[in-house]
Amino acid sequence: MNKRITAVLLTVSTLASLCACGVDKPDLESVTDQTNSTEVSSAATTEKKKLTRQDSYILGEMADKFQVEAEIINEKTSLPSCYYLSRINMTADQIAERLLSDTGYSRDDMGNGIVVFSNGNEKLVLDPDGRSTGPFFPSPNLTYALDKGKEYESVVKGHNINESSDSDEAKKAVNRVKEMLSKLPVEYDDNFEVEEYTHEALNEYYSMFNFSPEEPLDIPDEIQDQSNRSEDKMISGNILLYSEGKDAKLDKDFKFSEDDSCYIVTGNMKVSDLQITDLFFNTNSISAAVSSRGIEYLYVKDLYIPDNGSSETPIISPEQAIESLYNDYAASPNKDNFKVEINKISLNYMKENESSDTGKTGTSTVKLRPVWALSLYIHDIEKGEEMPQEAYIYADNGKLITLLFEQENSIMYYTGSEDIDYKGE
Repeated sequence: MNKRITAVLLTVSTLASLCACGVDKPDLESVTDQTNSTEVSSAATTEKKKLTRQDSYILGEMADKFQVEAEIINEKTSLPSCYYLSRINMTADQIAERLLSDTGYSRDDMGNGIVVFSNGNEKLVLDPDGRSTGPFFPSPNLTYALDKGKEYESVVKGHNINESSDSDEAKKAVNRVKEMLSKLPVEYDDNFEVEEYTHEALNEYYSMFNFSPEEPLDIPDEIQDQSNRSEDKMISGNILLYSEGKDAKLDKDFKFSEDDSCYIVTGNMKVSDLQITDLFFNTNSISAAVSSRGIEYLYVKDLYIPDNGSSETPIISPEQAIESLYNDYAASPNKDNFKVEINKISLNYMKENESSDTGKTGTSTVKLRPVWALSLYIHDIEKGEEMPQEAYIYADNGKLITLLFEQENSIMYYTGSEDIDYKGE
């Protein structure tokens, strides 16, 4: 494992110390003194610039190579500092009874908390401890599928929609997914994205991803010792294939037929009108493939319901969040090699998993904490490359969660912590 991946893992293992709910009130006066409303005081020798508001946009330049033309999404001045969530209060059998059309199914407990239900044409895999989502940000999840489920899963899971469709057939596909979700006591964001896929396109993607189950995540011994997570190595992300046994493999010669053409549907779960999003891993919590036969494949994670919210706390302004990122950029000795363009800043709640006294991350209880998410492009001037990135700043105290700029040698991408002493290559 290279140093860069090690840095990511080390940082994730320190998140518990950074992400306590019940945080101190933010020192908004000190941040305001730095920004002087919207005027930014630079740590570098560049000229001071102003950020201005125009409708729902922040416009301006912090420096010649740090430009802001950002739409503001969901701005607030105060919010509950945390929302607590708990897993849905349903047994595995109760979920199976609701989702499977035929109650004459068999049940197989695979260990690791994973339970598989199957009948003649349907399969349901429940993973309440989130073993298939990894040890650092586990999420309770389920997977429903028809007979070609594992093949659809290899193509659909984690898929990003390129161009969303609003055709009548696309809307019907979304409605089928909603109908399935309505059988569970969960909320979802009604803003789904849909894309039509022909069987030729499915086969093209399948040929790229038809590998055998993933090897367990290779976590270095020193990190295992530090976090007590050696027993939590990741199982295969293709849980339908995993449910067939450790030696199961995808058929490299499999081909989707014309009847297998489908609509891929993606969306996100929510609670109390808040979308549930993981820190650093912003993937859809709902993925589905819907063909003329119905739902061929459905994956849903973040199966949580709201517990309670905490007291209101003031939050920093979007300008102050932008300055937090700028200060990190300005401190980099290689900042002149990069141009930054911020195009969106949105106020979100990010999910943080609770950890036990032993350091083991669990799924029983999680919390949502407010963060400013900055969408930006970083232009590598020397290489002529442009890289989309996301930066996250805690909205309650202004702390930068994601460090994008290495302070010794070059730009790099890892989630930052003052506990990490990492030197780039």
